[in-house]
This record gives sequence, structure tokens and C-alpha cells, in this order.
Amino acid sequence: RASARGDYDVRNYHTATYRQRDNGYLPLGPRLDSWKSYQKIQMEDEEFAMKPSSRRTYAFNAIFSKNTNDGRAELAEVLEGRGIIGDDFPHPVFASIASEWERNVNSRRTEQLPNRDYVAALLDSVFTLSPAGHNPECYRLFEAIEAGSIPVLVEADTTTEYVGRWCRDPLHHWRDAPVLVLDAWEDVFPAVERLMEDGDALDEMQVNVLVWYEEYMRRVVREFEDFMSSGEDDAVAAVSSSSSSATRMTAAVDPCDDVVLFMPDANESLERQLNNYVLAAMLATFANKAMVVLDAPRESICPSGEDDDNVDYPLAFSSIVKSPEWLMQGCPVPCRATRTYADWDDFRRSDSPVAFCTKDVDSISTGTSTTGRTTSVFVVGGDETRVYFDGYFRKKIEGAPTSVSYDWAVRAGAAPREAEVFSKLTGEEMYDYMGALLVRSDVLRLQQRIRDDTNKHIWAYAYPRGHRKTPHDAMYVRRGEDAGADPRAKRLYVDSYWDAASGIYDGATRTTRRDYIPLLHYMRHYHDVKCSGDLRRVYIATDDPVTVRREVDELGPETGHGVLFNNCHNIKFTVSKVKKILGSSACAARYARTVADISDFIVVRTADTFVGEFNSDWGKLIRLFRLALNWEVGVIGHRGMLGPAQKLAMGRRGGAEIDRSPVLLKDTKVAWGPMRPLSPL
Repeated sequence: RASARGDYDVRNYHTATYRQRDNGYLPLGPRLDSWKSYQKIQMEDEEFAMKPSSRRTYAFNAIFSKNTNDGRAELAEVLEGRGIIGDDFPHPVFASIASEWERNVNSRRTEQLPNRDYVAALLDSVFTLSPAGHNPECYRLFEAIEAGSIPVLVEADTTTEYVGRWCRDPLHHWRDAPVLVLDAWEDVFPAVERLMEDGDALDEMQVNVLVWYEEYMRRVVREFEDFMSSGEDDAVAAVSSSSSSATRMTAAVDPCDDVVLFMPDANESLERQLNNYVLAAMLATFANKAMVVLDAPRESICPSGEDDDNVDYPLAFSSIVKSPEWLMQGCPVPCRATRTYADWDDFRRSDSPVAFCTKDVDSISTGTSTTGRTTSVFVVGGDETRVYFDGYFRKKIEGAPTSVSYDWAVRAGAAPREAEVFSKLTGEEMYDYMGALLVRSDVLRLQQRIRDDTNKHIWAYAYPRGHRKTPHDAMYVRRGEDAGADPRAKRLYVDSYWDAASGIYDGATRTTRRDYIPLLHYMRHYHDVKCSGDLRRVYIATDDPVTVRREVDELGPETGHGVLFNNCHNIKFTVSKVKKILGSSACAARYARTVADISDFIVVRTADTFVGEFNSDWGKLIRLFRLALNWEVGVIGHRGMLGPAQKLAMGRRGGAEIDRSPVLLKDTKVAWGPMRPLSPL
């Protein structure tokens, strides 16, 4: 505990038992002695490079002590029952199982493997078995990924119902990790043997794990930094003590003197608001302005007549999205004593959206008295954001000098080398690179309640029966009108599809023509995928689940586990839950749809392969969040340090040809419409 912000806890083990605001969480990370051994191995070998999974010696390692958890004893029985390796298992395995746990693994009194040998085994293993010890979130999870080895867990350790010795739901932060999760330890041999058959797929899985890990560690560190600087009573002292920015070291320069005020339009769809918000953040960082959000009054978001169960549902934009500190820069909504929401809304709709007002509060950013100073406020909201982008900012951005582009990238979270790469880009690559930077910097962070409710929804509907970490594909099949889409463009693509397909129908079946593009057209991607007996899982996010389920039934015969498509692929489809509640506009129903929509977005953006379109707001947003900076082109990790994914990339340079694109799009297939959005968002 500490007194700078009153009473609070900072914990290395996550537990869902504590949900209060004043509880911080820092990942456990590797053990210090293991980390030192890892660094020593690297320093002793000038040509050290992390091996891709396909070039590693051991299929998996099993290095643990049996007495710290019953699950470990069960795993030991499974392994020992197969003679640890087993004559019928075709791949080498590294095993070192001790009877008793000792804190000092290098002691001569223990059976445990010395640190250096342990780290060496991790560096040469495709998978690392990670049974729960004192807690499922153990050092081994972090040590394995730092060494490029993919952790293997059992489902029982990852569920919200897990109650260990100390922590409830301890792997909450690992829910979306692309690691290998087994139903039981008895499945380890067949599961690993199957995965070892495809070296390219193993390498892709390894990269996905490493990229997820670096994004996760970066995000949690930012959340902790925000937590430490977000106290209501002593925020001034907490933030002013920071010397990370020159603007915060002097009272003469205050970022709150010049801000972007973003006003979400409550009448727009959620996806439209999210797109406008990210675009506004892009403009604010380019213009070097702080950005704050001003929500509409609650009555306009959830009218009292619709709030039939008297529950305060988080429907306001700021109740859904938590603006990051680097974007807000500690600034409050400007001039609250002299400007009402209606005043700002008038400015938003006027021909001149820049307003000036006198500050009525002291600066949170500098911790100095700035009351009475003038603030310049650039007010944007719904589609005005796009109007200003097309009418003013696009030209300024695309014609910016190299130095301006460099500074813009740094403000969006780029390291110096990344900013240098960005400053040389133009056109589509420039916007994609900036989008990837903003995504990496957590520009669209969900509030805690939304995160909790979407996790529950995903668990209940997206990945039934404990398969939520199984590799999956996803499709976004939109049938209704989308406020962010061009209906004329959609109509053109739909008509073109049916005109081209009309030759396959005779006069008696002409009524087959529909006002949408059928699911069968989305499935054409699988004609180019090699046949396999493995079960594929495909999640379909749609606003028309009844029709889509019927179309799924028509794709092929049932196999007992899924649908046999094209006499080739055994596919298990999961169709999103119905989101539209007909005849009801209650706040509860609106919140249910919000949770379902965000859940669909999370599942789809993390899919191995995505099939969809970029004509809609969700489609554009999904594409943005599937972008990632290419580790091969001057990309370095958090705070300028090489991370596991970059080291892996360095190890691959002697192998296959490297994709030199500065930003990569995770496997995405366009079902119909433009091959990329016509604007950044």
C-alpha cells in the first residue's frame, strides 16, 4: 500500500475477487534469475537469434515440481504413464519433473533443473506445458513466451469458475491469448502430434503468440500508469511529478490551452461513433492537440420513459470507451462553468467549429494555476469529423514535411526508428501505419464493465463448450442497412453479383435472387484452401442470424461435428446471437445489443482468417484492428527494446523471403466491395 493516492493495492497476481477502482495489476513476468540466464545466453552468442517453431528440437518441454498443485501431479501421471516420451510419440520431448519445489532451483539439494538449462530448454521447445502451480498465472507463462515457446494450458485453469489457493479467475488477462488450451492433460500427446505436422502453421501460431504478448504487456503497463495518475483528489500532484514530457515540465506550456472536443452523436450507431472517435484521435494527434470527450445528456441517450428497470446502463460513449491518458493529456472538458452541452453542440454544427473560452479550473496537466487563461477548442462530433478530414486535414497530412510526420508518429506512440519509417511513407501505407500505431497505443480501450460483460457474452455464445481459444476463422455478414455504409454502393455490388450469377438459374428458380449477397459467396475462400480432415471453426457475426443459419444448413451434409462443405472441409459454424430485439427500445435492450456488437468485433478481429467487406463501419473498424506493424521494417518494442517477436524476426532472416511492407494486414479476404476502405475509417 502507498499513501500518494490514498489506500490502494498493486498486485502481481490477477484476481477477480477485487474489482474496486483502487486496485492496480502488474503482470508477474519472468523470474529474475531466469531472465538473467536468458540475457547471459544471448550475450555469449554473438549470432544468437530466436528459432522459429519449425526449427526447434523438442515438441514440448515438461519442467515442473509435482507438489505445488494437484494438477501437476495429474500431469506427471500422464507423462510417466507414457514413459515420459513414449515409443509411440514421434517427436523429442524434454522432461524434468521434481518431487518437491525449492525456491532456489540452482541449489544442489533440489531435483529441479538449473536456471540456465531450463531457459535453454524453453528456447529449443515448440510448446511449454504450463500446469498451475501456486496459481495458474505462473512465471513459466511469461518465461516461455519470452523464449518463443508456446504455453500449453488446460481449460479448467482458465475459466471464471477457477478458485485456487489465492486468486479467482487468475488468467482473466489471458482470455484472448492464442496459446494452446487442452480440455485435459490426457490430450497433450495427440494435440501436439497433430500440430507438429504443419511447420508453417506452427510458425504462424508462434508469431501470433509473440505479437499478442507484446501488445498485452504494453497495454497493462499503460493501464497501470493511467491508474497511478488518475486519482481524483491528488491527480494534480501525481501527474505534475512526471517529467516525461517537456510540456509538463513548464507552466508556460499547457496542452489544455488547445484541445479537440469530441462530441459523439447519440443518434448514430455505435460502430459509426467508434469510427468517428478513432478518426478524431488521428486528427488530434496530427494537430498536436489533447482530445477530450463530451457525452450527450443522459436523457437524450436513454430517455427516462425507456429506462423501465431503473438501471443505469452504460450507454454513453465515455461509459463504453476509456480515452487513454496520452490522448487526453490530463485535460478536463473545457469551460464547464460557462459552456453547456447545448452551447458546444451549437459550435459543432456551425460553420466555424473553433471556439474560445476562459478556463474555470486549474490545469490538471501542469499542476499550475491557469484559471482565467483562454482555451482554444476545436469542436467535432459525428460526420463533421469526416467533413473536416476531407476538406482540410487530408491535404495537410498528405503534404506534411518529413519532420511533421515524424513528430506525429511519436505522439501516436512510435519509437524513433518507427517514426523514421513512418515519415517516409505516403498514401495508403501512411494511413495504415498510423492506424496500426493508434491500435497498438490502445486508442480504443473498453471500460471495465464493458470488458467484463463482453467476456461473459463471448464465453456464453461465441465459443461454446470450452473452445474459445481454439484457432478460428470469422465472417462478417451484414444484411441490414448500416449508417456508415454507402447504400448505393451496396446496391451496385448486390445487383452485380446476381447479374453475374443469373445464368445458373432457370426461369423456375429466378425467385432465388435476393437483396443481399449469399453466404455461399463468402465461402468461396475455402475453394483455395487445402482439404484437411481437421475440424475448422468459423464464427459468423451477422445482423440476420435466422437466414444465415438456414444458409449454413444448405452448405452441405452434417458430419456429426459440423458441416461438410464442398466434400472437403469439415466446418463447425457458430452464428452470433440475435442482437435486434423487435418492438423494444428499452435501455436494457440497447445495452444488450452494445455488448453483443462489441463481442462480435472482438471475436472477428482476433480470427486467424477474416472474410468480410469494407463498405460498412464495422468492416472498416475490423480491418483497422487487424493491422500490425511489420517487425522486419524498423519496428522495435515498448520503450525502444527488442521484444520476442522482433528477435524471432531476426532469426528468420536467413530463411524465407521477408515481406518488406511496413504494415501487415492479418489474413483478410474481401467477400465483396472495395478491396480497401476509400478513407482511413
